[in-house]
Amino acid sequence: MAPQQPPKPIRSLREDDVEVEVQIDEFIARLGETIDDLQDLEAASDPDALRRRVLALAAEATELGYPSLANAAERIASACGEQNPEAVRKGVVDLTETSQRVRRGHRSAA
Repeated sequence: MAPQQPPKPIRSLREDDVEVEVQIDEFIARLGETIDDLQDLEAASDPDALRRRVLALAAEATELGYPSLANAAERIASACGEQNPEAVRKGVVDLTETSQRVRRGHRSAA
């Protein structure tokens, strides 16, 4: 059996847009810390704060051309609104994996 390939890196749909180049770089630079903070909020069972933070992440990810990251964040917001801790946990795991793919897709990862 062939070794499993890691999921493909995710690149910004706006990576060639010089108007957002610096914003994308800054977003990627703080993405790991952002995800850590979201994981902490999930572990602390603070769905209201988690929902606010993931909606802010979703808006920024959408603006910067990362729809899959925005969708993952929006799923967490929805699970928070439904008060579904299991879905929130799964959503945070999915968001973490997606963010790793986003970071690997950025030019700084090359």
